[in-house]
Amino acid sequence: MKRFTSGLLVVTSCLAACLAAPAYAVDFWHSSTVWAGQGQCSAVFSFDSGMEEIKNLQVTVAAINKAGKKVASGVLEIPQFGQSSADRYADAFLEGEEICAEDLTIVVNKATAIVDGKRTDLLKSKALSARDFKPFRIRVGK
Repeated sequence: MKRFTSGLLVVTSCLAACLAAPAYAVDFWHSSTVWAGQGQCSAVFSFDSGMEEIKNLQVTVAAINKAGKKVASGVLEIPQFGQSSADRYADAFLEGEEICAEDLTIVVNKATAIVDGKRTDLLKSKALSARDFKPFRIRVGK
């Protein structure tokens, strides 16, 4: 009986720790910036729903330069994603002349979505997580 009780205690403790940890509904990262022509660039932001259905995602961002000045702003929007593993990921874009600058910092000012059928403030609920993207090194030839 003592062995069963201690095992149950360990399982209960692990379950409590998992429930206390924040669950991220949405994870996102800057995946690339491309030249869009006519002096414009397009920054691509990739979002991972974590297999939860996300609707009406709106992430309000500002681009801050090295001097700390806001040089651009916009809203990253995705109508719906995450209904299945086939559409777990989605992309949104921030475009403009200022986006061509190097070393910008993106600041999220507001983030909302419908998660589990409920309108959710992703910042207040800590359900938005930013991930640093590390690209692969590419070598051409041997």
